[in-house]
Amino acid sequence: MKLAAICCTYKRPNELATAIECFLRQDYPADLRELIVLDDAGQYENQEGDGWRIVSLPFRFRTLGEKRNASAGLVSPNIDAYCVWDDDDVYLPWHMTAAAAVLAEADYTIPTVIYNDKRNRVQRKSNQYLFHGAWSFRREAFERVGGYPFIQSGQDQGLLRRFKAAKLRRADPIQYDPRPSYVYRWFTAHSTHISAMGANGYERLGQAPAQRIEKVKPRWDADWLRLANAELKEAEDEPTTV
Repeated sequence: MKLAAICCTYKRPNELATAIECFLRQDYPADLRELIVLDDAGQYENQEGDGWRIVSLPFRFRTLGEKRNASAGLVSPNIDAYCVWDDDDVYLPWHMTAAAAVLAEADYTIPTVIYNDKRNRVQRKSNQYLFHGAWSFRREAFERVGGYPFIQSGQDQGLLRRFKAAKLRRADPIQYDPRPSYVYRWFTAHSTHISAMGANGYERLGQAPAQRIEKVKPRWDADWLRLANAELKEAEDEPTTV
């Protein structure tokens, strides 16, 4: 199964560098994955790296739903499934492998457990239908439901409603690998989630000037593997109650 990580970015060069580094560290076969970054701030030179590509446009999409659909349309023609790859969150090396394993028998995935970034540690958090950055879905399923609705806030839940209405099959990557692979960052990155900015967050972000970046240099801004392993060890060391 060939996977495409689709990343919508906007005026977050530091976070984007981390997101690309997360892709480079994936243990899924390199010839079966790619990363498409869509920027509509005109902030970057169009550039390519080892399996990743930045497409930078000088105009802004009207809604985030339209932008996500456009990013999905930029992938290679032989892609089988998409992994959402938000620019301000973190993806651990086994993320794509776990997604591909459960997508073999399902149409879309939502993990029941994720990590929450606490600055100097990560903490497990249960999940049901949130944390869209951790989702993945088959290309056929995505196209069947017509992609994301053309709305701003809530386009992720709009896509989920379409999946449910089409009676598509959901899977949990935690069933394949019990280690959470997605780290959600809420006020711990050097940016703010649009969902935390109120009804006009998308428009307000557009008012800030964009720093011109010629080249993005992938890097991690923390030792995310060490933090994940420390949490796993702490969970293993907890006494079992009967």
